[in-house]
Parts: sequence; structure tokens; C-alpha cells
Amino acid sequence: MIIATAGHVDHGKTSLVNALTGIDTDRLDEEKQRGLTIDLGFAYTDTESGGRLGFVDVPGHTRFISNMLAGVSAIDCALLVIAADDGVMPQTREHLEILNLLGIRQGLVALTKIDRVDDERVDEVTEQIAQATANTFLEAAEIFPASSETGEGIDTLQVALEVFAEEIDNRSDAGLFRLAIDRRFSVKGSGIVVTGSVFAGSVSTGDEVFLMPQGIPVRVRSLHTQNQASEVAVAGDRCAVNITSNEIELEDIHRGNWLTQNAGQATDRVDIALRLSQDESRALSHWTPVHIHTAANHMTGRVALLEPGKIEPGETGLAQLIFEPPVNLCFGDRVILRDQAATRTIGGGVIINPDSPKRGRAKPERVEHLSQLDPDNQIKSIVHQLTSAAAGIRRNALERVYNLASEELEGILADHPCERLGDNLLITKNHLESARASLLEKTTSWHEANSGKSGLPKSQMQKLVRGWSSNLLDAVIGRLIDDGDLEQRGNQLNVKGFGVELSKKEQKIWSEAEPLLKADPTKPPVLHELAKSLNIDPKALERVLIQIVKTGQLVRPIKNRFFLVEGIDALKAALPVASHNDTFTVQQYRDATGIGRNLCIEILEYFDRLGITRRIGDERQIV
Repeated sequence: MIIATAGHVDHGKTSLVNALTGIDTDRLDEEKQRGLTIDLGFAYTDTESGGRLGFVDVPGHTRFISNMLAGVSAIDCALLVIAADDGVMPQTREHLEILNLLGIRQGLVALTKIDRVDDERVDEVTEQIAQATANTFLEAAEIFPASSETGEGIDTLQVALEVFAEEIDNRSDAGLFRLAIDRRFSVKGSGIVVTGSVFAGSVSTGDEVFLMPQGIPVRVRSLHTQNQASEVAVAGDRCAVNITSNEIELEDIHRGNWLTQNAGQATDRVDIALRLSQDESRALSHWTPVHIHTAANHMTGRVALLEPGKIEPGETGLAQLIFEPPVNLCFGDRVILRDQAATRTIGGGVIINPDSPKRGRAKPERVEHLSQLDPDNQIKSIVHQLTSAAAGIRRNALERVYNLASEELEGILADHPCERLGDNLLITKNHLESARASLLEKTTSWHEANSGKSGLPKSQMQKLVRGWSSNLLDAVIGRLIDDGDLEQRGNQLNVKGFGVELSKKEQKIWSEAEPLLKADPTKPPVLHELAKSLNIDPKALERVLIQIVKTGQLVRPIKNRFFLVEGIDALKAALPVASHNDTFTVQQYRDATGIGRNLCIEILEYFDRLGITRRIGDERQIV
């Protein structure tokens, strides 16, 4: 069990840890750490039942915030320390508020330095403690009077902590491994070691993980948990990891980095459910500058309120945090906010969306969506994400945001089935059917507004449904074609009943012309040669081929030649083959295609008009 001490300066936290463990954390110099040991400010003691108690000793206020946040997911129990001579002090209240904001739910209270006061003072401070802890997670916590000097009450507190440890359920190791790095150093003969608290998942020696946000892969050479050698580290452990990589130096690693299996992109803005401290004297306004603490990170940034008005003291509201530099965060991570001068804690909360958009005040529908995300219920939030994503949601985005292994997400989807489009898109059946109806309606409206045109290519259809992925568009088009509502001719799509219909005579001429065009798709015969081969007047043939262009089966890039769609696609595919150092000449394009110079020039001018290429002097560049 990991226990975090908290309390006012000089209330005896370090002395109490020393009395319980025999370790003086103030004497642990970083220069003495030459083995695989845990960070300064950590001490451990074995219990009679074979367990181990670990203490996070945080004597200073600033360090309290940094270390507590770095180890929040590893903390099983808070030990609030209050000196009997001083009683409840301002920092006592602030630390208690921070513990509440961090979501700590279990703890005890140690009333120290009782050797300095009489029984009447002990009773007086006990009453102060009851008032201070009212309406907090320590409201019903037992108070243990003790003296680190005389040893009085230490054994009783020790037994209570051991009992507490036996009653606490083992932590789940679900999720991808995440360790918040709070220290790094080099060990002679071993290499780089990082220490931190395991927020989620598990890791074993030999595993490959990533240093984030740098994205550098590293291998786990060895592990220490709770200051002992181990083969595995799991969520809740204090951990030292010996890592190895040819791509990394000690200077590449910083406090606040993550060692993780979740290689998602870092973010510079998140949505949170923000609670303003009840001790604040005034409401929180939009765009307030703040110091932001999360895991082992400390950034400066601003609070953008997502709902009208302000957040009053003791109240909770939705807000966006904007900060630099970007960091890796997930749904459910805790945040503490301090004022612009970093002199006091003003609030905190939990991240409900690490993929916050870059825009101003949120629209009502986004606020409503965020209000349905429950930081205490991951599955409920994932299901809401799925059911609210009209255009579907990327599977890898869910895994990254919710820190889920692939098989864990599969388990959730087994109970909440979705359509799977391509390798990465998930969409509910209702949303897929709505998308089908929407595309059919928009394409029909396009036909009505463009009566002179037979159909439109997929690229133009994509513009009708901005925001759709290509997987979704392909799936919906496929279903509409299968159902007979949509027709495809060449590269053009049209709603049934709106496409150009060829007469029997035109169909006959097309059936004779198509094989001649297929013989050499990238260099079809010119119009008069084709007409001669078909024994048709060139003008009459031209009128027929123009009709076929409207169906999408032919393309007329130049005046005297008609190309099959596959021929134009092949000529387009040759562009990167011809390109050298980002530009290419007509000669290079001719070599790549095998067609004549004059035809090359005509085709490239056609690509210029479409915006596929751009002419720069005697060369061209692919746009």
C-alpha cells in the first residue's frame, strides 16, 4: 500500500515517516542513489503479514503538489499530519483540498507532537480536525495521537495502517502501461533509469515501451518496485525502470515525460470537469491565467469556460485548459490548478476529453456532449462517444483517449455492437443508416441543381458530406449501389433516374469504340483516326463520345482525344515516377509514360488546369 503524507510545514511529517519506517527521507541525497532505487522522499517498511507499506514524504508545499500529482494513481491512502501544538493551519486546509481535488477517497489523520501539549490541547485540536475535515473524504477518518520523539502512539498507527492495507482491494492492471516520470539518472553498468508511479496497466522486463511525447521506443532491461527487484510492475506501484535504446540519451528525458505503451499524440488543450475550491473568495472567470499540474507535469496556461457565466467557489463547471508545451494525457487524468502567481491552489478536476478542439466558446451541443461523459464510468463514456459520433469514430482514437489495449476495447464492443468500416472506423447501425439517407438526399439535391450534368465523381461527392472519412463514404456509396439507389459509370456516380441514358445507336457505337480505346489506354487514337476505324463521320462520333463523357466512362483532357478513365489514372500515377527532387521536366514525364512529347505536353497542361500539377518555368511540381 502506498501512503502519501500531507500537512502544514513543520508538523512532523518526515519525523513520523522515520518513526514508522526507520528511514529519514531528508537525508536521502540523490548522489547516494547508485542502484535501482526509488525517488527521494520515498520510504518503505515491511509488515508482519508479509506486505509492504510505502510512504510518499512531501515536506514542502511546492514539492507536495509535484510529487502528489506524479503519484496520484499510486496512492492508496492519505495520511494527514497535524501538529498538536499548532493545530489546523492554512497549509493543512490547502493540502486537504488538494487531496479532495485529486480524488483521494481513503485516509487517516495523525495528530503529532502530543508530547508538547496537555490532554486539554489534544481534545481542542481534535475538535478542530473534525471541523476541518467535515464534508471531505476524511470526515469519518480515525484520528491517531502520536509522538515521533517518545514513540507514543506510533505502534497503534502502524497497526492501523497495516489493517488498512489488508482491507484495500488489489488494483486493476487494466489499460495500457503508463508511468509518469518524476526522476531520471544514470547507473554505471546499467545505463538510464527512470522512476515514477504506474498510473495504469503493467510492464515486464523485456517489454518495449515508448518515451513520450518524444515517441522514442525503448526496451525495459530491469525493474524495481517498492524498492525491490521485480519482474513485473503494475498500476499503483512506485517503480524504477532501467531502459535501453540506441536512440536515447539521458538529456532527452525530462520530468513530466511518460514511459508508456500508449503512443498517442500529445495535446495542448483538454476539456475538464473543473471544481473551484470552496476557499476561493471569488468566482473563476473565462480566460483566467493559471499554473497547471497533472501527473509529473507543470505548465502555465489559461482556463476557457465552456458554459455561460463564471464558476462559483465550491461549484463545478465544464472548462477547456489551453497550455504549452503539449503533453500526453488521457480520459480520467487528474488536474490541479494554481493561481497565476503560483501562491495558492484554486481548483482542479478530471479530464473528460483530451482531444479538445481549437475554437472559442463551445456550442450548446458540445457542452451537452461533454456533460454526458462520466469520469467515474469509462464504459458509459465510451458508449456515449460511439452513439454521439454521427460520422463514426476512429478505433485507435478510443484506444488512445481511454488508454485501452485492443482486446479491452473489443470486450466493450462485444456488449455494444457497431459497424466496422475499414480497419479503423466504428459507427452505430443507426448512424450508418442516417448517413446513407443523408448522402442520397444530398446527391439528389445536387442533380436537381445541376440538371445539365450526368453525375459527379467521389472527390466531389466528398464535398457534399464534409467531415466524413473516406471509409464512411466508401461504405455508404457501396450500400447505395448494392441497393440500386446509386449507379456508377466510370468515375462518376449518379442517383438512379438522373444519369444520362445512351440511345441504342449510341450504345452500339460505344461497344465498338471501347475496345479500340482499351488497346492503348494512355495513348488512344485521335478522333479522326478512331472515326476512320469505325467508319463513322468524325463529327457524329464526337457527339456520341461527348454523351459518353457525361456518363463518366470517358474523359476528354484535350480536344482531339478521348481517354478511358483507367488511362487518365495511369497517366496520373506516372507523375511521382517522373518527379525527382520534387520537380520534373516534360522529358522525364515522357520517359515515365512512354508516350510522345507533344501528347505529354497536352496531358500536363490538363493536369495543370485541374490543379494536380503546377508549372514552374520549364519544370513542374506535383501539388
